Amino acid sequence: MKRFVLPLLLLALLLPCLAQAQDFKTVELKDLTAIVAQNKGKVVMLNFFATWCPPCREEIPFLVSLASRYEGKAVIVGLSVDEDAGALPAFLKRLKVNYPVYRASEDVIRAFNVRTIPHNVFYGKNGRLALMGSGMVSNKELTEIFDSLGEQK
Repeated sequence: MKRFVLPLLLLALLLPCLAQAQDFKTVELKDLTAIVAQNKGKVVMLNFFATWCPPCREEIPFLVSLASRYEGKAVIVGLSVDEDAGALPAFLKRLKVNYPVYRASEDVIRAFNVRTIPHNVFYGKNGRLALMGSGMVSNKELTEIFDSLGEQK
């Protein structure tokens, strides 16, 4: 009886953790291409980050603010490069993230040449790649980028 009950109890304790980790869809390149296409006419920002990355944790509150400020004019998509998504729910809740977040597939990470994080990719309103780079971007710089790309036709 003990042999049956102990594994069952362990499984019951692990299920909530497993369920949380599976809530985040892993996106492929075709998914991101579709997101950019669906948001033509808006600035699109892809933000590659990890929960353990100090500059990412510092940059994300700026993104939360911008997502509200540019609602309807711009779209921010968070792309986690964390190997384990278990920490994502609490991390996103703590930072009050108000934009969609997915897990980045290895193909997506390679396609955007993500070697360090944070890594940001910007698409103009025309749906074309406008800017890509690694390193934390300040709130002022992000605002300038969004304003500049938002003015383009």
